[in-house]
Amino acid sequence: MMGSTHERPLLTAALVMVATVLAIVPLLFPSFLVYQLSIALTYAIAILGLNLQMGFNGQISVAQGVFFAVGAYATAIFATRFGLGPLATLPIAVAMSALIGFLVGIPALRMQGLPLAFVTLGLAVLVPPLALKLDWITKGATGISFAKPVPPSWFPGNQDTFLYEMCLVSAAICVWIARRLIGGDTGRTLRAVRDNAMIAESLGINLTAVRLAAFATSAAFAGFGGWCFALINGYVSPDSFQMTMSFNFLVGSIIGGITSIAGALIGALFITFVPDWASDINLALSGVIYGAALVVMMLLARDGVVGLARDAYARLRPTLFTNTSRKSSQVRAADLAPIKTQGRTS
Repeated sequence: MMGSTHERPLLTAALVMVATVLAIVPLLFPSFLVYQLSIALTYAIAILGLNLQMGFNGQISVAQGVFFAVGAYATAIFATRFGLGPLATLPIAVAMSALIGFLVGIPALRMQGLPLAFVTLGLAVLVPPLALKLDWITKGATGISFAKPVPPSWFPGNQDTFLYEMCLVSAAICVWIARRLIGGDTGRTLRAVRDNAMIAESLGINLTAVRLAAFATSAAFAGFGGWCFALINGYVSPDSFQMTMSFNFLVGSIIGGITSIAGALIGALFITFVPDWASDINLALSGVIYGAALVVMMLLARDGVVGLARDAYARLRPTLFTNTSRKSSQVRAADLAPIKTQGRTS
């Protein structure tokens, strides 16, 4: 109990520090790096949805990039053809991605593990060429261009800063939603289905409803991220949503930790920056360097970076808080000593 009392202020301070650093990023870094961080935040939202599906419900998916693309295309199409504003396209992007996720989840109900992974992989392979063929909707290889959101008059920064802060607020909203889902009865239901479906069903849990809801919710998160991605670029095309995007989201989820919320941001930063750094080192060997970095990360942190941090904290926790607890006990004993002496004297 004492340890948790001392841990809570440290956790709060760490969260405040991280939130402050993220908020002032535009003041610390050049515009291009701010743009890259904005992209990383959109990826983090999609990976967060994948963590809910894989880490907390046990369903493997290699199609998160598809739902991400659906959200982005829905945003661009409704903005250009119907003249809707950015906020008006958000529920449409999320709803359409959730609907596609729900429909994909129906045939996948009887599949788990590798068969489910292959089904979603097939979808990830199918969608990019399909987007090229449906040029009457997607405009094919030309893509769809539209105006980026303009900062309101009261906003102190430029457009890049505004778009970054918009992505940051969007990511914060998604984190809050994910925490609410995981921390309540919904989270316990998801974990029960993941750990043992037969026992969960015997307890009255509707496996079909839970798995479909997990698929749809994960896709909705990806659609939210796709909405942000479309707005900060002002352009979408099939080249932006190749099959490798779904693989990158899967890599980001594993690197960060599939059963964590913070791991989504860590994984997003990994898939955003490590390939660029590898290209800077050697363009011809960028794929090799990226793969080697991935292998090293998996060897050092099989449960992801967050899992590695948890293990390190578990080892250090007795050292960090035992001395503090002893000092607190000693202080209490010293305070009570005069009271005990007075009682004996009287």
